[in-house]
Amino acid sequence: MNIPQLPGRRNFLAAVPGAVALMALFGKQKLTAGKLEGRSEEDRMIDRYPAFDDKRSKKVVFVAHCIINQSARCNNSGNFASAIPLVPEYLLANKIGIAQIPCPELGALGLGREGNIYDQLSSVGSRRYLRALASDITYQISQYRKHGFTVPAVMGIDCSPSCGVNCHADFGAKPGKGAFMEELSAALAKAGVEIAIIGVEDKNPQKALEELKALGI
Repeated sequence: MNIPQLPGRRNFLAAVPGAVALMALFGKQKLTAGKLEGRSEEDRMIDRYPAFDDKRSKKVVFVAHCIINQSARCNNSGNFASAIPLVPEYLLANKIGIAQIPCPELGALGLGREGNIYDQLSSVGSRRYLRALASDITYQISQYRKHGFTVPAVMGIDCSPSCGVNCHADFGAKPGKGAFMEELSAALAKAGVEIAIIGVEDKNPQKALEELKALGI
């Protein structure tokens, strides 16, 4: 009794019209995360310019996630019950919209993260995630400004391993930006977006608000 042989994967695909051409195309041009990250802003959507003639102030500040939500912080680093009160209170009182950046650490390492966070955020996979997030935030800032909104600043959190501005945690406090702010600064520079990046100190948030006021906000 002769049992018919099932075609192998390659032979089966070869029998499907157009499959050989598709195999050749994807064999030469693999779709990678890097290529997706490299898409230009024009690839994302068709620009439209409505009037936005409503009650919004058209002022927006981007803030590190944990300024509004302390629950996203790693264990033993939550210094407030819910938010750092002075920052949202000031922004709301001055009719400034609050754009909350997703927590880079939570997205890359989870809520139960521990150990040297900056070191873990420096892995290839974590940096890829941070670059994608930085690209998205840069795009959002650019969109607001393109439509005539005022976006004076990004507010990070000193000395966070991810969102630190003037200092970051890496086997103790060290000068310089955290891992996400490094990637965001690079993405903003690449896009030609000039914007103040202000570090909020848990013990002295008023200092950051003074910097914001100095920008005329």
